[in-house]
Amino acid sequence: MKVITIVALVALAFCIFACLCHFFRIIRLGKPNDLAEHSGSVTKGVVYANTQAMMPQNKESAYRHLPTYAAGMIFHLGTFLTMLLFVLSLFKPVMEFFMRQQIISLLIGICLAVGTVCGIALFIKRGISKDLQPISNVDDYISNAFTTLFQACAMLTFFAIGFGCSNLFFFKSYAAFHLAATLLFLYLPFGKLRHVVYYFAARYHLGFFYGSRNTWPPKKA
Repeated sequence: MKVITIVALVALAFCIFACLCHFFRIIRLGKPNDLAEHSGSVTKGVVYANTQAMMPQNKESAYRHLPTYAAGMIFHLGTFLTMLLFVLSLFKPVMEFFMRQQIISLLIGICLAVGTVCGIALFIKRGISKDLQPISNVDDYISNAFTTLFQACAMLTFFAIGFGCSNLFFFKSYAAFHLAATLLFLYLPFGKLRHVVYYFAARYHLGFFYGSRNTWPPKKA
């Protein structure tokens, strides 16, 4: 198990390094080269792009597909929770705390189960939806699969603690958790999951473009 954990840490270090390379690439590109005369506030546009513009009532893709939007949000929250749990799982005192607090571990497992179910539902919808199939590629499915697997393995680990399963089951689920983390970290810099870096740059560019043209924030009627 220690070997798998070391491999996962190496994969994490590689992932962080690769993401930093992406980040510095964005920094080198600088601000958008916009020759149009500004008629609005870039600052207000960027703030709006990262706040109100992200609300479901302001996104057609969200308010027309609220169940999918909700599942996506839960799936993302589950991913962030799993990332945090992976870091915490590296520390023996923390895992010993979870061992003692089985109720907490069980609640964490339930949260991860909900995230896992949402990930599976999104995967299935992408595969059967006539609207999504034409705009989906292999990367979409792999990214979803690796992220869902990551949450599922973490779920099994904390259910093993919460339900007081045998040490063998716990060690196997813990090893699977770190193996899934390794796969995710190695793939993240190359697939669509790297939007964890590019997301904020994209929102900045949107806010810059529409803010400078006095389109965002929208004027009240």
